[in-house]
Amino acid sequence: MSTYTISLETQVAGTLRKSREIAIGPRHVIHLVAAIAATCVLIEMVTARWSHSFSSYGRRVEVEYAEAAGLRPGGAGKQKSVLIVGNSTLYCGVDASDLRSRLQPRVDPHELPLDTTMIEDWYFGLRELFREGAHPDFIVLMLPPGHVANMPPPLDETAHYLFGVQDILMVRRVEGISLTALSNIVFARYSTFFGRRASLRLRVKSGLFPGFQTLARRYMLKSLTPDYSPALARFRAMKTLCASNGVHLLFVVPPTHQESDTLGTPIVLEAAESAGVPAAIPVPNSQLSDDKFADGYHLNREGQKIFTAALAGFIRKQVEHDF
Repeated sequence: MSTYTISLETQVAGTLRKSREIAIGPRHVIHLVAAIAATCVLIEMVTARWSHSFSSYGRRVEVEYAEAAGLRPGGAGKQKSVLIVGNSTLYCGVDASDLRSRLQPRVDPHELPLDTTMIEDWYFGLRELFREGAHPDFIVLMLPPGHVANMPPPLDETAHYLFGVQDILMVRRVEGISLTALSNIVFARYSTFFGRRASLRLRVKSGLFPGFQTLARRYMLKSLTPDYSPALARFRAMKTLCASNGVHLLFVVPPTHQESDTLGTPIVLEAAESAGVPAAIPVPNSQLSDDKFADGYHLNREGQKIFTAALAGFIRKQVEHDF
């Protein structure tokens, strides 16, 4: 036997001996699982702390949700409570203090905007709000036409803030989502990190690439192909849900300065009216020039003033019938 062969056998024997010495046993697995669990708990605690204490969006939604859940009917001849729900077009398009000054003392308006929400999101969101005790006199659903069309599965943040535990399986049945998408909803419902991770990613991307959000929105809007065929059924479901809780439902189309929304507006207004839901577009896109929009989609301060005044007029007219 050559010296090389003996040396090779010695190296192999040494390697096998070392591998036996570092073999992974049950104790190592337990330590690894414990480390992963501790990391997940730490991430969840830090995210929850950030969302509840430092994130202006998280704090705002929590406060407004609590106010919405506490709304009660005003009764005959008394101040009427109005809850306006929608997405970022509501948050950017309505001056809350101006609206309140225009409607009080007869009307007490409250807003609950959540970014990127669709009509289906608010169907389940209102179910949970009613279970939480919300009982306003009126609910105003304010969404662009494209958000009434057939859309992708709910976002994690939507599930975290709006969906009730009882509705999770119903979401899958109604929207026909996969088990993977359903598992995302379950995790987002119970985990602050999972529910707010999109916001965290957005903050990082916006910090690294200024203007990212505006560019992404414009790209996504152009790539969407709205399908309005489910609109009538969805308005009927919303109408039935609100009526069963003694609440009047109204529908408002906000201006977005998008051609697709302009084309879809007559369709969704007709669907809402056919379902027995009073609907209006207080300020059509054609009445607002480019300089009234901050990013080609959301209104700026000047556009906000115009739309808020028109919205107040529509709400006042509808509420007057209830006095």
